[in-house]
Amino acid sequence: MSIRRRALGHPFNRRQLVLGSATGAALATLGGPGLISALAQDATPAGGATPIAACAEPFEADLLSTVTMVTDGAPITVAIVPKLVHPFFEDCRIGAEEEAAALGVTFEWVAPQTGDAAIQVKMIEDLISKQVNAIVISPNEPTSVVGVINDGLSKGILMMTFDSDSPDSDRVMYIGTDNKTAGKVQGDTLREALGGAGKVAIITGGLGALNLNERIEGFRETVGADIEVVEVVATDDDLSKGLGVSEALLRAHPDLNGIACVSATGGPTLGQVIQGPEFADRDIKIVAFDDLEETVRAIEDGVIYATMVQRPVQMGVLSIRMSYEMLTEGAVPECALLDTGVTVVTKDNLDSYTK
Repeated sequence: MSIRRRALGHPFNRRQLVLGSATGAALATLGGPGLISALAQDATPAGGATPIAACAEPFEADLLSTVTMVTDGAPITVAIVPKLVHPFFEDCRIGAEEEAAALGVTFEWVAPQTGDAAIQVKMIEDLISKQVNAIVISPNEPTSVVGVINDGLSKGILMMTFDSDSPDSDRVMYIGTDNKTAGKVQGDTLREALGGAGKVAIITGGLGALNLNERIEGFRETVGADIEVVEVVATDDDLSKGLGVSEALLRAHPDLNGIACVSATGGPTLGQVIQGPEFADRDIKIVAFDDLEETVRAIEDGVIYATMVQRPVQMGVLSIRMSYEMLTEGAVPECALLDTGVTVVTKDNLDSYTK
């Protein structure tokens, strides 16, 4: 499978409109000189969506007044803290590392082994004590990082989030998927696959993760009144636990017609379990999230119907670039939510989608 990456333009002084992810266009730039090139999407979902022609959250320029700017070519260190060590975040790391090298930025990747919110907070506290220039976080729990984000900002560090947000904190910007919209796209996709009716379940990762809960919310709003969500189960984004959770779910609900996996772990684990002899006669439409190798193979084999592919490489690229341009150029975006979008991937576009 070939994955194509698109180069992005410089700089980020821009007006942005966040366009509906379901249409495949996540970003557009309007007005003024020196705008970033549009982040092109090659999504091919069923059905269309009306673009959101407004910025959901204006950028708070006052927050930058506490950030220590970097001048005269002084070195810059940007740290990224994902939720945990996981294949999904490896793509984020690759994008960030490549962009950091291109810009001459020192890059630190600090990843907890598990999705333990307290351990993640301790790692962020350590980075604050080192006085890095910027910290970009994917919070395990949105409230757990409020204190450290606000503390880092008060000490002159640029604090942002990616992948999963902490909206009650003073974080300067969120970079990543509009997760409620992505959940709606997933709901539309599964509803169409089921013909508009049936019983479904949801497999999530961590129950406290804001991004996953937003996806579930969007899914529930969109899946339709004739589709019953019978249970939500959690893997804690642990691949071993995911196998047991998938088995228990299938045994508890022999009449399931569909399953939505709202985190990257659900597709690989459910796809493996459902191919076992115990469940060989089950006809279940599965709509997964992300494109781990096992999920892609399951789509090729017809086990998984579709998956929602995010843009983790671009999350990493944009986390570094936005940090660099705000710290060195005083770039002031108009929108504090930068939606990188999702692509609905089926057998039809396995060889052509972008990340």
